[in-house]
Amino acid sequence: MPGVSIETREQVRSVLGGDGRLADWSVGAEGPGFLELARGPVHLVLAWPEVWRDRALVEPHLTRARSGNYSLILVGRGEELAAADIEQLAEDGVRITPLAVPTSQGALALTLGSLADAERRILERAEVELALERAMYEKDLLIDIGRALSQLRDREALYNLILRRAREVTGADAGTIYEVVKDEKSEDNPDPEKRVLVFVESQNDSVEMQVKKFEMPVSPKSIAGTCVLEGEVINIPDLYALDAPGSGTNPWGFIHDRSFDTQHGYQTRSMLTVPMISARNQVIGVIQLINKRARGANKLTQPADFDSKVLPFDFVSSRFAFTLASQAGIALENALLYKEVTALFEGFVDASVTAIEARDPTTSGHSRRVAQLTVQLAEVADRSPYDFRLGPDDPDQIRYAALLHDFGKVGVREHVLVKAKKLYEHDRALVEARFDFIRKSLESERNERKLRYLLEASRDQVAAQLEAVDREAEVKLKEMDEIIKFVLQANQPTVLEQGGFERIADIAARTFVGADGQARPYLTHEEATALQVMRGSLTEEERKEIESHVSYTYKFLKQIPWSRNLLGVPDIAGAHHEKLDGTGYPQRKTAIEIPPAAKMMTISDIYDALTASDRPYKRAVPRDKALDIIKSEVNGKKLDAALFDLFVEARVWEAVKVES
Repeated sequence: MPGVSIETREQVRSVLGGDGRLADWSVGAEGPGFLELARGPVHLVLAWPEVWRDRALVEPHLTRARSGNYSLILVGRGEELAAADIEQLAEDGVRITPLAVPTSQGALALTLGSLADAERRILERAEVELALERAMYEKDLLIDIGRALSQLRDREALYNLILRRAREVTGADAGTIYEVVKDEKSEDNPDPEKRVLVFVESQNDSVEMQVKKFEMPVSPKSIAGTCVLEGEVINIPDLYALDAPGSGTNPWGFIHDRSFDTQHGYQTRSMLTVPMISARNQVIGVIQLINKRARGANKLTQPADFDSKVLPFDFVSSRFAFTLASQAGIALENALLYKEVTALFEGFVDASVTAIEARDPTTSGHSRRVAQLTVQLAEVADRSPYDFRLGPDDPDQIRYAALLHDFGKVGVREHVLVKAKKLYEHDRALVEARFDFIRKSLESERNERKLRYLLEASRDQVAAQLEAVDREAEVKLKEMDEIIKFVLQANQPTVLEQGGFERIADIAARTFVGADGQARPYLTHEEATALQVMRGSLTEEERKEIESHVSYTYKFLKQIPWSRNLLGVPDIAGAHHEKLDGTGYPQRKTAIEIPPAAKMMTISDIYDALTASDRPYKRAVPRDKALDIIKSEVNGKKLDAALFDLFVEARVWEAVKVES
């Protein structure tokens, strides 16, 4: 009835629900002075003067109007609306529309339709804004995830983060990660490409479960195996709804094996299986997400929950899961490559240490013990007031520097490197042979003189002359024996400086007649120089050659393209023989120029060299005596006193077992 005049609440109600433009409107709520109309998500409230004039009565409607899908219509005669303070009521963004009555059904329908369209556009805009905000959130989330994944190197932590984030972006209640590896256990399988899936991570928000690590073959008989073989996302809305085997719709036979679910009181319903693909386009892992929760569902604890609160994984979830899996695949590949590179480098370092010590087997284990001692001292210093703090990469840097501190010995001639006595073995043998020749010459001379006396002297003179010759010869032979004994004693190296080798010069000045009739010295200049060494077994030239190993160490290590976290290795290793007072080598650095880690290594190196098991050129020194020797160096301002005190107080030597 288009011609009907409408003014009251009852009249508005009477024209609703019939034919025409008001047919799709319904009454949502009503009360004295107001009427709520609803069409879909849009709600309009008509309020008559007895309501909108009373602030207490109109306030609930104003509050609801602020929610966004609710408009307020002030109904009244023209003069009433003109006197109304509509601007005051429309504070805080409340949408208010005046409707003058009496009005026609067409005008009412037009007003309601216009407001409904406006409200619908507002709602649609809100949905778009919400979707945009969600998209921005998800984009930022993926960026954050990518950043976090790129920073992790520990595989277990990486697996945990990948699965946790995958569940977060998809709303999955649970999930599992499998890693694809080569099957190294199959002895009868000649195919090197055969692979297995290794269970590495599992999470579940609803039930606590301890799942043992296991392996299964990459096979089309499993969902994860099919995902690996096809390299595609597998989205199953409801595993429990799959048809029985034999129908051709369930290639995995899941419904015949629910033992896992039964054991844990859980139901694996919706499942999203996503491949993790490496940069080389190889599937290196699988993310399996289980049970997408409906909005508002926190846990699935009752059997009915799996029917009412579990949804299929939608397209958006699948897309985000695949994007995250792609990021995860690259991150996992990087972690695996990092592990391989680390293992390769560790192997190189270990092989280098073995090669160094193979040239001098008596020092076997020295580099590794020095590494343990130095790292231990660094950790002690880090916890002390000493001005040194360990960064996250410093322990590795210090360990590598200590392991390779003698790397330069590969550039030292082996016979110098392993020299045990002051004379080389072939030189000692030559000296002994020479002295044996001299002794034989003295005996030959005695026999010749005795023969001459026998031929020339009378019978009465012979006895006395022969006795005199024997006495003289015995004196010379005894002296010769003492010389030999002294030379062999002088050939022994010493740890501490000792005197008493002046006699070597006197012995070297003596001569004997060689087989060619030429006068020759008892000791050559080189032999005498070696035997007069006051400390150790090396001549000055040999000592310089040994000391050159530090320069070689620095030179060799500097050629290695160290990563940013290990750039200090050459400088630390190349300074382990420097002294605080500048008397060390090879660069005569002073305290301020020596890296703290190198100062620690110097103490550790000296301690191990003194206390290590017996060597051909020295005996092992007891711990207390070794500490006294190092203390003397500290008192001489050559070693860091604070670090030495920490070494002693923390009993750092207990970090390794040294035979003494």
